[in-house]
Amino acid sequence: MKRTLSIYLIAVMILIIFLVSSLSQGDPFILSLLNGLFVTGMIYLICGAFMYIFQKGFFNGIVYALKRFRKSTTQGKFLSQFDDIDSTREAHEEYTVVRSYKITRSLLIIGGTLLVISLALSYLLYT
Repeated sequence: MKRTLSIYLIAVMILIIFLVSSLSQGDPFILSLLNGLFVTGMIYLICGAFMYIFQKGFFNGIVYALKRFRKSTTQGKFLSQFDDIDSTREAHEEYTVVRSYKITRSLLIIGGTLLVISLALSYLLYT
């Protein structure tokens, strides 16, 4: 719960920084609010999406395929004598540990909410 609260506080601090910097440059308040919401939402959504993809094991398959490819080449067979990178087993044996992050859902929810609010406000104000 502490991590989730700190993520919300960081989002609020980022929004305040965007608002103060844009107001000091003379931009209209609503435009700076929309820009701050959108950029903060995108940062949170991208970080959350990357963590979600990483914890589901998408990159494990890529690493496994590259190790198998390296073992199949003649240079790879020669190089594997000198390092222990190629101690590959089957994919289900090698990548049994799934990483789980507790803040992934919070990042996705905050990012999605900020993006939806930003898009809705920009639609309502500029149409």
